[in-house]
Amino acid sequence: MLGVKSINITHSLLHQISDIDEFKGLWTGLDKHTTGLKFLADVTEHGAKLERVLKPLQDKGLNPDIICILNAMLIGEQGMSVFKDRTVPLPFSSGDKVFGVLDTAEPDQVLPLLQKLCDWVNESLEKKDVHPLLVAAVFNAIFLQICPFTAGTQRSARFLTVFILLKAGYVYAPYIAFGPLFEKKMQRMYEALKHNQDSLEEGRPDWSQWMPFYLEVLQDQKQVLLDRLESQETELKQLSELAAKIMALFKEHKRLQMKEIIQHTRGRRATIKIRLQELLEGGYIKRHGAGRATWYSLV
Repeated sequence: MLGVKSINITHSLLHQISDIDEFKGLWTGLDKHTTGLKFLADVTEHGAKLERVLKPLQDKGLNPDIICILNAMLIGEQGMSVFKDRTVPLPFSSGDKVFGVLDTAEPDQVLPLLQKLCDWVNESLEKKDVHPLLVAAVFNAIFLQICPFTAGTQRSARFLTVFILLKAGYVYAPYIAFGPLFEKKMQRMYEALKHNQDSLEEGRPDWSQWMPFYLEVLQDQKQVLLDRLESQETELKQLSELAAKIMALFKEHKRLQMKEIIQHTRGRRATIKIRLQELLEGGYIKRHGAGRATWYSLV
C-alpha cells in the first residue's frame, strides 16, 4: 500500500531534510526564538490554539477515532465525523480554479486502509526507522488518496501533519498554518499526488515528485516563521538600551511591577515610565491593574 522502501533519498532530498531539521534545532536550542515568539501575537494565537487541541493527544497513537474527532472539530460538527458512504472525488482548487480531481478509495476500503496507515505511522515514529518528515509526507499523500470523509479531508490532512510533526519534536509546527502554503502550489500538489497515486496503482511506487514537493512546503513553513522572528528581532534591536533591558527581564519573569523593574535595571523611575509607555504603545507588553498594584506582562 505504501511502497516506502522505494523512496529514493537523493542529495536534494537530504538537503531539504537537513534544512528543516536545522531550524528545528535552532527553535529548541536558541532562547531568542522561543522568546521572540512571544512578541508575535497572531503567530502565538494560532499556535496556542492548535497546541490546546493536540496536547492531550500527544502521548496517544494515531487511530481512526482520533481522526474522526479532529475532522468533526475542523468542520464544526459535534462528536465524531462518520466515514463517507459513497465514492467522493477529491478536487484540488484555488479560488475558482480547479487544477484536477483525484480518484479516492471506495467507502468499504476506508477503515482498513486508514487503520493500516495509522499503524504504520505509529510504528515508524516509535522505531524511528523512517525519518519523521518522510512519515508525515507519506501519511499526507495516502490519507488524501483514501479521502475518508465527504467534507474536511484536506483540512484534516494538514492538521494531522501538525500532529505527526509535534509527536516527532517539531514543536514550531503549529505556529504557521499549512493551508495558504499548499494553496499557493495547488497545481503542483495535484500533479505530484496524481503521479504518486498512478504509480501505486500500477505496483511501481514512485515518490520522486511528491517527496520534494511536500518537503518544499515544510521548508516554506519554517522560512515564514524564521523571517517573522528575524524581523521582530531587528525591531527589538532598535529599542533603547533600557527598553531592551526591560524586555529581557520577561525571559525569566511572567509579570513585573515597577519596583521590580527598577531593582533589576537600576534605572530612574521617571525614565522607566517613559520606556514602559513606549513598549505599551509598540504592542510589546500589556498593563494590568492600577495604582501600586499595576504590573506588566508580554502581549
